[in-house]
Amino acid sequence: GNVTIIWIILAHRRMRTATNYFIVNLALSDLLMSTFNTIFNFIYASHNVWYFGEEFCRFQNWFPITAMFVSIYSMTAVAAERYVAIIHPFKPRLSAGSTRVIIGIIWLVAFGLAFPQCFYAEIMTDNGTTKCIVVWPDDVGSK
Repeated sequence: GNVTIIWIILAHRRMRTATNYFIVNLALSDLLMSTFNTIFNFIYASHNVWYFGEEFCRFQNWFPITAMFVSIYSMTAVAAERYVAIIHPFKPRLSAGSTRVIIGIIWLVAFGLAFPQCFYAEIMTDNGTTKCIVVWPDDVGSK
């Protein structure tokens, strides 16, 4: 469904509106979340063993969270853009360039907010079982 939405909006010039660019961004982040999170978390949850190495542990604790933030901020941008369109109907709409800048800012903020998860992720062995966990500094008792 997400691939179809992306294709339809990008393939047809009349579909390229500010709102639809935010929807493409939302569909892309959801697609990336599905691609990089679902299978690996299913395997990890069902076996309770991390098979994928430390680098992927860091990536797994960073990228899906980034995609989640992008989804949230894209929906917020759609709501804000629709609010302006409804409350101030005679104000000029967002240009394609402005929309792209906002989408870029959304991704940068999302990467920045998710980075601590990546930075503090590590592999731990617990009773012979390898686990991918996030160890926060000064976390007494794993709160």
